[in-house]
Amino acid sequence: MYTFTIEGFCDWCQKPNYVTKHQYVDGKCHFSCEGCVNYAAMDVRQFNQAELEYRDSLCKS
Repeated sequence: MYTFTIEGFCDWCQKPNYVTKHQYVDGKCHFSCEGCVNYAAMDVRQFNQAELEYRDSLCKS
């Protein structure tokens, strides 16, 4: 599911490795290595969900 083709630093463990990109709904992105990808995906998914709920609440106010 994820491809690790970019050489860089993992934003979760701070180690150099091949990484994959995770995109946030606010336009930012972070990169994770294969060892951190499950945690990173969960982290990004939870942030995106909370951000969308927050934006939705602002529209309803």
